Amino acid sequence: MNFLLILSFFFIEEIRLNIRRIKILYVFFKEFSIFRFFAYLFDNSIVPCRDKTFRDYILKNSQKWKNKKYSVDPNNKKILFTNIFHHLGYVTTEIIIGKNLMEIYNAEGIALLHFYDLKKILLYKSFGIKKIIFLKNSNFFVRLKYFIKAYFKIRSFKNMDEFLNFNINGVEMGKSVYDQYVRFSGMGTINTFGRRFYANLARAFLIHHQMEKYFKKYNFFASVQSEQQFIPGSIIFQSALSNGLNVYSRYGVGNFFTVRKYNNISEKRKARAHFQKEIFDLINNNNIKNKAIEIGEEIINKRFSDTDTPEYDAVAERFDLPEFAKGKKFRKIKRFNITKENLCKRFDWNNNSPIAVIFATDLTDGVFDSSWSVFRDRITWLRETFLEIKKIKDVNWLIKPHPNDEVNEVITSTIAEYEKICFGCKHIQIFPEWILKSSVPKFTDFALTLNSSVASEYPCFNIPTIVPCESTGSEFGYTIEPHSKDEYLFQLRNIKDAKKLTNQQIEFAKIYIFILTKLSRVHVNLIPSYGFDHIIEKDYWSEMIKLLEQYSYEDDFLLRMMKIQEKNNHKHSINYDMIMNKNFDPTIGKIIA
Repeated sequence: MNFLLILSFFFIEEIRLNIRRIKILYVFFKEFSIFRFFAYLFDNSIVPCRDKTFRDYILKNSQKWKNKKYSVDPNNKKILFTNIFHHLGYVTTEIIIGKNLMEIYNAEGIALLHFYDLKKILLYKSFGIKKIIFLKNSNFFVRLKYFIKAYFKIRSFKNMDEFLNFNINGVEMGKSVYDQYVRFSGMGTINTFGRRFYANLARAFLIHHQMEKYFKKYNFFASVQSEQQFIPGSIIFQSALSNGLNVYSRYGVGNFFTVRKYNNISEKRKARAHFQKEIFDLINNNNIKNKAIEIGEEIINKRFSDTDTPEYDAVAERFDLPEFAKGKKFRKIKRFNITKENLCKRFDWNNNSPIAVIFATDLTDGVFDSSWSVFRDRITWLRETFLEIKKIKDVNWLIKPHPNDEVNEVITSTIAEYEKICFGCKHIQIFPEWILKSSVPKFTDFALTLNSSVASEYPCFNIPTIVPCESTGSEFGYTIEPHSKDEYLFQLRNIKDAKKLTNQQIEFAKIYIFILTKLSRVHVNLIPSYGFDHIIEKDYWSEMIKLLEQYSYEDDFLLRMMKIQEKNNHKHSINYDMIMNKNFDPTIGKIIA
């Protein structure tokens, strides 16, 4: 692209930045009393927020932790509280995790905000986090400098693959920019450098520079951050790891979750749900293996039962969809059971040929959520797979799009790729929407996916599952994981020869399900349950007040489990009581897949 044209995009971004500033100012005047704000400047005990429920919570929470004294760390070490994701439940959850770390390590906390957000400042300070730092946009000339730097840096790369390898001390600048573009453009793959690449790389440079200054200025030893993707999330997360910090991330939604600990830059692309062998060893060593298998099997059977009503096409994180995806409606579909014989009759397939189901994953979210992958992105995987299976006619293929194709209205969808490559191929069909999920394992002979829940679900049914990337269960051998394109294509051509799983592999898959949905769900008693959707703030703060009034330090289960996690240097916090006391709740309850 011509430099002057690219530069014009910089000025468009500047206009957008100033519009955002105006919106922030508007929200400020809407949420805060100006009279109370000026009073707050002289007396920090005054809460200037108009929302009385929030004011009550801040006052009560401040009083609750006011007398909590943390021993002074002689090394003056600090914990960084990040605020990447603005969902209220996520913000409070990360504060609770960080507060626990402050107690465990007798350390001070410092909060990082994107801008002067007084509501969050009041929230942090009510927990005893006194120091606030900001991820500044800097001034016009600094932004222009980084934009020009981004332009010349991108021009130095011959192609996209070379750009994807661009990193600064292990911080993947190229992948972060690509990931941001894919997510918020709706394109699952791209080979050309559009204008957003220049703006996003400039922003990545600025964020990286600021974070490096903060890491040198403050003696951080740990950070709390759950959003590890996109910009600024991936830059902050990886910069922390490259500077030797331990990073603690929540996995799970609501008030049951696990805290995943990262302590090496080599782990930057490990999924939060990638459990280590140490947990399997704990299960084996404490003689609860059989119970874990039993519960894992019960959970997976419930997940594939027909009792979940109503069933919806898609359930997704709708609170932070990109602009092109907002306001979409969800269709309710009536579903039916079907046998392999009837399915083959419907598609005029040979009933003696095996059926392989390709489960597409979210094409624009979590593209790099694996330490390694054979393919650059998920659309590239689909295209290469479709081109190959066109030639494999002694296998019947079903293509199942991910629900988020419809939710996000992605530009490069699974069905669009199918129609371009496989349309007219009788042995390749789109998965019928009306099929009940309980039918699927009964007619499926082989499964293919990238790093999705399918990689651990279908091995539970003794279904060979091919995953050409690191999966969450990679260490335990219940998936087939080719490490090169040639090896992957070989597996496709010879899929009929794929061996059934051993009893041990099936058991490992069921144990993983038990760990994911039961053992790693640690209850926190300071925040209410919440979901993916927008939260009604007044109701949320009312619930927070109730829990605060009921709170007992002795009953702080998450704190106690995190202390054991840190003592044993485990990667995940888990319900250690369940292992040591063999205290299994007979009710599995609602499982979030």
